[in-house]
Amino acid sequence: MIRAVILLGGPSRKASYGTYEQASPLFPVSGVEIIGHLINAIQKLPNLKDFVLMGYYDKKCFQYFQEKYQKLHGKNIRYIQEQSEMGTAGGLAQNLEELYEEVEDLLVVHSDICCDLQAQKFYEYHKNKSGICSIMTVRVSKDESTRYGCLIKDSNTDQLIHHAEKPEQYISNLVNCGVYFFNQSFKTTILNVKAKKEANLSEELQHQPYVKYIKRSTDLDKAYLSLETDVLKQAERDKIFVYEHKGFWQSIKSTSDILNANRLLLQYYGQNPFQFNSSDFEIKCDGVLIHKTAKIHPSARIGSNVVIGAGCEIGEGVRIKNSILLDGVEVKNFSFIQNSIICYNSIVGYWCRIEGDVQFLGPWVIVDNELYLRNVVCLQNCRVSQSQDGGCLM
Repeated sequence: MIRAVILLGGPSRKASYGTYEQASPLFPVSGVEIIGHLINAIQKLPNLKDFVLMGYYDKKCFQYFQEKYQKLHGKNIRYIQEQSEMGTAGGLAQNLEELYEEVEDLLVVHSDICCDLQAQKFYEYHKNKSGICSIMTVRVSKDESTRYGCLIKDSNTDQLIHHAEKPEQYISNLVNCGVYFFNQSFKTTILNVKAKKEANLSEELQHQPYVKYIKRSTDLDKAYLSLETDVLKQAERDKIFVYEHKGFWQSIKSTSDILNANRLLLQYYGQNPFQFNSSDFEIKCDGVLIHKTAKIHPSARIGSNVVIGAGCEIGEGVRIKNSILLDGVEVKNFSFIQNSIICYNSIVGYWCRIEGDVQFLGPWVIVDNELYLRNVVCLQNCRVSQSQDGGCLM
């Protein structure tokens, strides 16, 4: 049996696409929560026992999500709340016995990714290799590679040779997708790594007490453990195997990543409509997803790569390209919107133009008539009364 563990992290100032009321993993992309896409793909595993969500958000943030997807797929979804930031492996190390109860393998997935996850194919690879860990990877461009954890593998055996987390110089275009399979032996590996880190930290503090003033708080926290920089770095390399994913993959760290993920998902669901798991939306041609309750004037032009949420109202002569409009957004007549994320219940006035690299309008934003916004971030409950080129409006 398999247990799927989704690592959620916690509230962060870095997550520029979140809102005050909503955890970032619940942000809707292509009409479905970011982690909803992952659960929809993972639940197809025939020997899946249940799901565990793990993070240091308040558990109430995910209560409705858990109830919704338990009803949808008939699989139990538990939430394990960490009391503080513990890193990508700290929560795993602290809850090993509970996580491995009645299962042979763990599928561990970071919540800030988007991909056409082929979980069964990856699992079969993991079982065939019989290693303690299998890492899902993907090829990216040379310029992009240094943003991620880079890996070098043996071309004959697929064994991991070298791993570098966000290197300063190019090492490899094979990068870590943030998706892992671990077998029972992983328990021993992670406990050994944790014990070694605790011993090294205690010795360092004893002989060099001043380090507590110059190191980051996470480096001094014995409970903090990273899969990428601690566990993979010290684990036995000949027991870690590298699986190369051939589909699409996108890390989601910013608003521009959200729009890229939205584009990839719309293209995927356009080609594979049977994979889309929401009856509330209609998939149109040219990568357009429209909620059935949205009202769109016949003269409005929508697409490509656009999502229109529930209860949205799109006026006469409106043009929208490569954008996400969440529930309740109203766009008045003859406005133009491109490369934008517009959150819940915002209003864009008549004859407005919103464009640039990426624009983000938080919930309950009002943009007055005949304004031009370019490369602007508007926080929630903001009224925009003059044109703006760049900057953050509060």
